[in-house]
Amino acid sequence: MADIIFELNLPKSTNFGSKPNGFNILNVPDNLTAGLTDAQWWTNYNKPFLDAAIARGDDIILATSPTEKYLGAILSRTTFGKEFDYLVGNGYHFDALTKMMVR
Repeated sequence: MADIIFELNLPKSTNFGSKPNGFNILNVPDNLTAGLTDAQWWTNYNKPFLDAAIARGDDIILATSPTEKYLGAILSRTTFGKEFDYLVGNGYHFDALTKMMVR
């Protein structure tokens, strides 16, 4: 994701609103995330970002393949794995052809 953010020159923001014809990427300012635990990161930023996308009915392009290597084991999920599971729990599924999470 860091490469994508750099290439697109995306600003850091906590605006999780719609960006018509653009990309919604979670890229929170560093001063807001310094020292946060994984649980705090999830509660303060990751979950609200996903909830906004879910509420809009966004399709979500995955930059990483949802394989066990990147998702982690069921009992020790990576952040990406937690995001994937959260989306599945909210009615999304992975479309391997488009590399997107869709409803």
